[in-house]
Amino acid sequence: MNALFALISARNLEFVRDKSALGWSLLFPIIIIVALVLVFDDDNPSLYQVGVYGEVHQLEQVKALKHIEIIYYEDLEQAKHKVSRHLIDGLLSGDSYWVNPDSAQGYILEQVISAKLPELKKRAISGKAVRHVEWLLPGIIGMNMMFSALYGVGYVVVRYRRTGVLKRLQVTPLAPWLFLASQLFSRLGATVLSAAIVFVVIALMFDIRPQGNVLLLVLNTLLGSAAMISIGLLVASRTRSDELCNGLLNVISWPMMFLSGIWFSLEGSKPWVRFFADCLPLTHMNDANRAVIIDGAGLLDIGDHLLFLVAIILICLGVASRSFRWD
Repeated sequence: MNALFALISARNLEFVRDKSALGWSLLFPIIIIVALVLVFDDDNPSLYQVGVYGEVHQLEQVKALKHIEIIYYEDLEQAKHKVSRHLIDGLLSGDSYWVNPDSAQGYILEQVISAKLPELKKRAISGKAVRHVEWLLPGIIGMNMMFSALYGVGYVVVRYRRTGVLKRLQVTPLAPWLFLASQLFSRLGATVLSAAIVFVVIALMFDIRPQGNVLLLVLNTLLGSAAMISIGLLVASRTRSDELCNGLLNVISWPMMFLSGIWFSLEGSKPWVRFFADCLPLTHMNDANRAVIIDGAGLLDIGDHLLFLVAIILICLGVASRSFRWD
């Protein structure tokens, strides 16, 4: 028993003396709770989402209705498309409103508008609703890739450093960027291959047929995975402690899990939430994949997403190779 207590005491002292790990274990849950409260706590939740394009004279009357969220659009065709695919419940523009009669939410919203604002002219718009599995699939695959990319390289590099593997590699002609590139390509192949297998299996099970070019899906998935692996390499480039590495990766992965559109759409969310989400690589990968699968988007349509992912890769790998430590 004395040996047991001695080992427990030694491990506790090791943890307490690791100030970075101790700090993360205390700060991380506080940060997560505060962030979730700021993002999701709402005393007046919205039941219907209504798009607005241009000038609407009765807009103040619409805003006065409870549980209706107003989303402003700068492109009328884009807003109509969202109504047709049941992504929003209705659209107001000028003296008209659009609803999809096949949408349950749109039907109820139409009754409200016709009763409260009879002067508005109804314009029906048709379109097939996006199936939940079609919308959910890219996000779930992206989340799985995120965990594989971040933790798959983060822990490995830290373990190499802690066990002296990197110190032995330091005496070879191997440059830091070559070592990081080897980790990137090794993990990239495994991550993308597993994602492709999951996608094919689910697509066959639920008859999901991408509307766009499958090669664009491959390209976007490659860049998205590489971006998240690069972030994992950046975190591990100087970290020696497993606990600190875990804390840093949690701080990166949790916001992406909740704010990258994995489980629900951020359409109409608070501007600062949307801004923060747009800074996350998983958001861009998910948005681009959904655009290709659901809307048949082309290269130019998702070009901004691809450029963002390329920028993340170059910045993270550049900083990681410059700051990399072997010991």
